[in-house]
Amino acid sequence: MLKTSIDRKAAPATMLIVYGGLKGYVKRPFWFLLRTALKASQLKKQLPERLSGDIKTQVAMIASMYILLKEKVDPERAFSTVQVIMIPVALSVQLGNFRFAETERSFESLKKYHEMAISESPTRTNLKEIVESSAEKYHFRVKSCLHLGLFNRLGVPELTQIMCNVDNALYNIYCPDKVLFHRNGPGNTIFEGNEYCEFICENISK
Repeated sequence: MLKTSIDRKAAPATMLIVYGGLKGYVKRPFWFLLRTALKASQLKKQLPERLSGDIKTQVAMIASMYILLKEKVDPERAFSTVQVIMIPVALSVQLGNFRFAETERSFESLKKYHEMAISESPTRTNLKEIVESSAEKYHFRVKSCLHLGLFNRLGVPELTQIMCNVDNALYNIYCPDKVLFHRNGPGNTIFEGNEYCEFICENISK
């Protein structure tokens, strides 16, 4: 019945998830989604041609939704609405990348499938340094941020925070009784002005 495996990861229908989220927040969700898609096709032309289609679509859709919402409500409300809609979308994709349903979840599995997910992702171009990889802690730093660069190009750098929040949610729901994720305090992301993004996963099952 199920069609996924470790070698064949899940590919959720993200537009259906977006539409489902929009139904809770806008009066004419289908029309708004159509407008978002049309604007996204224009914004994609501002992004580097060499980028994969997936990440161009993702960034352009998030930006276009935010820009259109700001025409109707204040920026804070628009940002919150985009975040509520897009975080479930991103999590559904990322949990598929991490083989959440296809393998036993543990600290060691997190490390293994994180590396696999990164190798398959457009963000593999981000510079990364592993500080510690032991039975107790998996600590790495990302020293460049593809999303920040792309959102900057579109004039909406603040949307990078949504991607940071996806990371916060992803690593803490992967195996919450065995793995604790944190950034060693506030302000430790490139978006917030730090020289790198801090990622610390601690094995609390021990």
